[in-house]
Amino acid sequence: MSKFGETIRDLRLAKDLGLRETAVKVGMSPAYLSRIERGKEGPPSPEMIKALANHLAADPDVLFRLSASTDPEVVEFLHSSPEVMSLVRFLTDASFSSKQIEELMKAAQKISTDGIKPKRGRKKVKPEPSEEA
Repeated sequence: MSKFGETIRDLRLAKDLGLRETAVKVGMSPAYLSRIERGKEGPPSPEMIKALANHLAADPDVLFRLSASTDPEVVEFLHSSPEVMSLVRFLTDASFSSKQIEELMKAAQKISTDGIKPKRGRKKVKPEPSEEA
């Protein structure tokens, strides 16, 4: 079994959901879901991963990591925000530890304009209007 498939199966069983019921709810065939769970198929499309996460009340970021895929919303955000891409590159090049990244997240939450803790560790923030205009 693949780690992704195993995790999907564990989440589904923990919620006491049947394979057929889960497959139908997320819009895939039961045979396909069965093959994913048994590691006979790779992880599904990003949209299907999100649907599974939603239906199984799982963190989509965990499922994306297990699938070696990236949430298309995150990719779009990175591509449309060069500053964020630069920050990610800096964190990678500087070899930040998990603890340092945790501290950075806390600092970001403190300087957040509304102080609300981001859902799943991230939040879409609209830029403030420029006063120079």
